[in-house]
Amino acid sequence: MGDFGALDNIPALWSLFEPGWWNRMLDSTTSGHPSPEALILTVGIFGLAFAVIAAGFLIKIRIGNSDASPTTWIVRPGEIRALLDTALTQRSKMRMSFVRDDPGARSTDATILSVDPARGIELEMTSLVRATQGWVGKLVACDFRLRLDPRKDYHSFYNFVSSIQAVRLANDDFVHMTLSWPKHLELEQKRAFLRVEPPRSFVLELELWHEVAIKQVRGRFGNPATWGQPLLRLDPRLEPPAMEVRNLSGGGVRLEVEGELLQGHKALFEPSNRFLMRLVLAEPEADQPLEFFLALRLQNAYGDPGTAGKKAFGLRVLSFGVPADAPGGDVLSWKPAATGVPPLDDWAFRRHLAMYRSRGE
Repeated sequence: MGDFGALDNIPALWSLFEPGWWNRMLDSTTSGHPSPEALILTVGIFGLAFAVIAAGFLIKIRIGNSDASPTTWIVRPGEIRALLDTALTQRSKMRMSFVRDDPGARSTDATILSVDPARGIELEMTSLVRATQGWVGKLVACDFRLRLDPRKDYHSFYNFVSSIQAVRLANDDFVHMTLSWPKHLELEQKRAFLRVEPPRSFVLELELWHEVAIKQVRGRFGNPATWGQPLLRLDPRLEPPAMEVRNLSGGGVRLEVEGELLQGHKALFEPSNRFLMRLVLAEPEADQPLEFFLALRLQNAYGDPGTAGKKAFGLRVLSFGVPADAPGGDVLSWKPAATGVPPLDDWAFRRHLAMYRSRGE
């Protein structure tokens, strides 16, 4: 039984926890004479403290490394497959375009022939599109729309970025192209302008007013000094800010706002509501920042307004303010933005080009 000699010590160990062991441990500790009970308690306390610290450190690492997807992203593989299958069933056209700074960039429409996560997305387009093998490996932005509820005359727009895997001439009339399977889809309003995600340091100031609130204080749209207190104001000193510009273009702005800022104002952030915005952007190529005054319509609201957390809002530019010509009158004169806001579109293009080059692409 020599192999099991260690078991002979079990009664001795168990005796440490008999009635009165706590008092014996305290007596031995205060008298300066160590005891097995004191040793066990000391090791246990330090072991527990170490375990708690290690667990907290691991949790912090996991939370710090977890990148929450934007509220407009669709990332679940099953949902991506279902939406692309629906696009195939509804025979939705897919509009593709290269990046704007590509000399040969232009958009073209294609028909979806098949969708499969293993093989990718196969498209068909007219042979008038001069697709070449030089396109293989290039990134393209793809837009399509779906009518998800047949009872409503309303379309949802989706966007994704993918790479071209193959190009071949099917016959004299059609070109077939295969795209890689997207990692996520993005719910969008229809894109008409190049969008960029500006770094936080480039958005210097942002103030947002509701159109009705300006009318209530008898403000004049041509004079921002009469608009009163803004409904929302970006504070770049907060980290992270409670409100951010997620992307912008010459035709629109998307804001991401902490739900706490919307308390008491949720009814104002419904689609079709109109706002005025003052936006100041850093311009490294110039000596001073650029200031924009924009009249916007809320197109899309993302995120459940009844829950906590961030909400995202897509706003389309209806018109933009320029310095008024008449002296002594209104400060601004408003121009329609049917073709976007040219200075803002140029700013977005410069930022896109700078970020594109900084990645070495």
